[in-house]
Amino acid sequence: MVLFRKIFILQLVGLVLTYNFTDCDFKKIKESYRNIIYQELNNYTKGTKAIDFDHFVYCEDQPDCLSKIQSLTFEGRPGCAAPAREAFAVRTHAALAAACPGYRGPQINNTQTMRKIRKRQIKRKECLEQVTYLKELWQRLSRIS
Repeated sequence: MVLFRKIFILQLVGLVLTYNFTDCDFKKIKESYRNIIYQELNNYTKGTKAIDFDHFVYCEDQPDCLSKIQSLTFEGRPGCAAPAREAFAVRTHAALAAACPGYRGPQINNTQTMRKIRKRQIKRKECLEQVTYLKELWQRLSRIS
């Protein structure tokens, strides 16, 4: 019983801790964005109407941008399950893993329930809004030197 409690606590701590992106190769990440991720983000939003949002996404520096990009890419929001299985998310995970020492990223849930939810999910306004914020963060990151 005590062992299970300790394992549970360690799992909770693992969910709370986030990766520190300060040691990443930002040049390599920006190159991945320009060459791959940018196109995948545009493919995701292709054929949808432009939506005006009243929320502005801001990041202070490169590590902050990557932290927010990771959060929006791999964590669900109300009305939109995490887009972690989309092509841009897979490419983002690969870019971060290649350019950030020790980065493992979040684990993607592959349960059948998640697949059912994803099959039913259409690109809703909330998901498009989330991806629009991601695009803004990536653009901001690419401009920071």
